[in-house]
This record gives sequence, structure tokens and C-alpha cells, in this order.
Amino acid sequence: MDILFERRFELLWPTLSEIRLVLKHVLRALNVKKDEVDAAGLVATEYLTNLIRHNEGSEQHIFLRISQADNDGYTLTFIDELTPYNLFEKNNSQWKLGSGTLVEGGMGVELIRHYFKEAEYVSDKGKNYFTFPLEHIDKRPTVIYVDDDVTQLALMSAYLKDHFQVVPCESIEAGWQAILTADARILLLDHKLKNGTCEPLLEKLNQSNLKSQLSVVMLTGDDSEEVISKINRLGVDDYLIKPVKKNKLLQSIERVTHRFAYLSYQTTFESTPSKIHLQNDKSAHLFGSISLGNGGDFFMPINDECSAFVLGDMMGHGLQALKESFAIKGFISGFLATGLPYQNMLAALNNALYKQQLCKSSLVTLVICFIENNKLFWLNAGHPPPVVILNNGKVRQLTGTGPLLGLSKEHNYTLYEAGLDDVEHILLYTDGWTENRFTDKDEIGELTKIIPQDCKTSEEFAHCLWKNSQVTLSKEIDDASLIIIN
Repeated sequence: MDILFERRFELLWPTLSEIRLVLKHVLRALNVKKDEVDAAGLVATEYLTNLIRHNEGSEQHIFLRISQADNDGYTLTFIDELTPYNLFEKNNSQWKLGSGTLVEGGMGVELIRHYFKEAEYVSDKGKNYFTFPLEHIDKRPTVIYVDDDVTQLALMSAYLKDHFQVVPCESIEAGWQAILTADARILLLDHKLKNGTCEPLLEKLNQSNLKSQLSVVMLTGDDSEEVISKINRLGVDDYLIKPVKKNKLLQSIERVTHRFAYLSYQTTFESTPSKIHLQNDKSAHLFGSISLGNGGDFFMPINDECSAFVLGDMMGHGLQALKESFAIKGFISGFLATGLPYQNMLAALNNALYKQQLCKSSLVTLVICFIENNKLFWLNAGHPPPVVILNNGKVRQLTGTGPLLGLSKEHNYTLYEAGLDDVEHILLYTDGWTENRFTDKDEIGELTKIIPQDCKTSEEFAHCLWKNSQVTLSKEIDDASLIIIN
């Protein structure tokens, strides 16, 4: 059995987010179908949640291994050297999906049984192995094809279906959504559409950090020098003159995809502690991109005592957004050394962005927070305002949002405040947390649905809320971060 991927993780709560990220990238690179990627992420989360709870307080490690199976599928295994904890034997609950009730441990067992009936837990020679098979593999690369002619969509899909998974799109809007969600390697475009051309889609793609992931092939019925020159300036990898024959189409796609023959996943980011002690005997629990350091979301303590902190969100996600965040963090660090007020820092940063002295192609929102005399104070530059959960369990979003940075040199920023006498938890988050998770326009109503009940400690509440807010891996599009203060 060939080992395709293996990595050691600390058995800590933040590990859940990191393993979800690894599974998302590695399993997609191995052509595991999206539904099974999502199921693997969910089952891994449930299994590790139980494992962490029963080994909390001790420094332990766990190995994630993905191996090639004999049936052209894969085997996913978690390996540890802990005291054996066989979840199947510890709780043999008959809890069912859709029952409407939650059962400690039993829910995890039923979820595992539902998605992976052949999952096993075995202890051997001091090691424990939790294993389940991944069998829904489709090794055909994905092609996104944008054309508003239904007949052409059907014809090209028929040409490609034996070799590729085809995502047909009848508009550039649908094409953009497919680019964000389909994990495609090829973008096939018809240049001329009924209401214009596909050029706006290419321009939007070129302004994002997704262009490097896609090979672009253009179909055009106009082979004039002007049109071909314009297409080339938009960064296409190849173009074909219509009508297109099947063998020519396949040859073109084969040529432009050679540079994507090797897929790999590597994490080289510096992580942030998942729990930070604040003044006034409060703690901040950090989850998501800010704890992993793998995207455009960032967290910065103002000083060693963390009497205040910055939460920021760069436009976009992934490596490009991460690089842009370095410039913002560098500016903030330099300004903080001057000792001037935070309002002055926002004004100076706004001026630098307005003059395009940094981050010329990105937008950033950020919020600066601190707590004094049982009050929360914050400065807000286009960021979602804080949310508080009261002692009686009610959820309330505070009001206080300033203008987005860099749009006008005349911006001023107000210091907002709110009393904390009846507040039990404070939530600060980046847009991705709600955009990924919530489908209802009423964010507070959606948030109320996932608030954990009957948590014994503030830390348990924080971890349960983050866990409750997770979405299926294939729907995770934007960087998502959450800070819970209690």
C-alpha cells in the first residue's frame, strides 16, 4: 500500500481547522469527488472532537495518512499512541440523522456509519488506527465551459465527456461562480455571446488570484488580427477558430494543461496561538485563517500585554491575499512604534491606500478593539461590527462601522463603545465566516441557530460555536476567521 500523504499534527482544538484545510486540498488533488471530500471532513471532525475531549490537557500527537488502495481508491487513516478510545464500542447509540436531537458521542458514531460503513478502529502494538476508505474517485480533470448557446454547450460537452468532467455555464456570472467552486483546471470560453463577449469574465479573473490555477482556451468565430490580438492580451493560453473539430479541441486542452500535470499541497505558514489572554481577566479564542496564517485574514496584538488588537481582512483569499496582508501588517507595526493614537494610524493607513502607496490591487477592512472599565471600544474601517451574546442568551449586533479604507482622503474614524455589564461573549469575525456559513440574509437569526447550549466553560462554548459554524469543505470559498472573547 503506497503512502501518498502523511503528516503529524498536535492533538489540539485548532488542529480540526488545519486538518480540514489539508483534506480539502489533498483530496481534491487526488480527484476524490466533492461529496466524499465533504463527508471525510465531517467524519474527521467528529472523530477528532471525541478524541480531543477524552485526552484534553495532555500534549499528544496524531498522524494523518492517505494511502493508495488496491481498488484504485484511497484509505484515510488517523494514527495515535493514546490510551485506546474505540468510539464504536464506547457509544453504540441508535441516534439517526435528521432526528432533531443531539447525543454526546453517539452523533459522531452515526455520522461515521452513515458515510463510511467500512470504517474501523483497531489497536495494535501500542498504536490506534482509525481508518475509512475513499472510493468515489473521478480522475477526469474539470473543464468549465461558458457559452450562451445551448446547442453549442451540448455539442462541446459531448466532445469532452469521455475525458473531462464538464461544468456548462450559460452566462459569465455562472462561469465566475463555477471558477470559485468547481476546482477546475481548464476554462473554455466562447468569445462572442449574445449580449457582448466573455472579456469581462477574463478581466475579472486576471484581477483575482485564481488565474494561475486555470488554463484558458478561447473559441472564436472571428480570426481578424484585431480580435486575436485582444484575446492574447487578455492572457489566454490558446485559441481555436470555429467551427471546432473534436480532435483539435482535445489537442488544444492537452497542450495547455501540461503545466498542471503536477499537483501538490504544502503548508509553510506561521500559526498564531489559538488562545490569547487579554487584560481584564478575559481571553480571546482564535479560529480559522487567523489562527493558521493561511490567507488574507490577520490578527495583530497591539503590544505584549495584548491590551488591544487588530483584526483585518484582505480582499480575496489564499496566497495572494496573504502576501497583500504582509504590507498592511508592516505598515501597522511601523506606525505603532510611534506611540500615536489608533485613530491617527487609521487616518495614515487610509491616506497611504488612497495614494496607492501599498496594496494597489486589494481592499482591506479592519477593526481595532480594546476593553477598559468593563466597556468594549473599537475603531472600525468597513469591517462587520462586533456581536455580543448576553447573559440571557440573546444575540445582538452592535452598531459602529466606519468607512472603507482608501476610498477618500477625507475619511474620519470614530471610537465606538458598548457596555459589557450584561454581556457573556463577544464575537468578532471576518466577512468570510458569515458568507460561507449563512444563507439567510438575517445573519443574527442564522447565528442564533448555532449558538451552543449548556456549555460548562467559556472555552468549551468557543470551540463548540466554531465547530457548529463549519460548512462542507467544497463550500468553503473565502477565508473565514472568528474571535470569541469571554
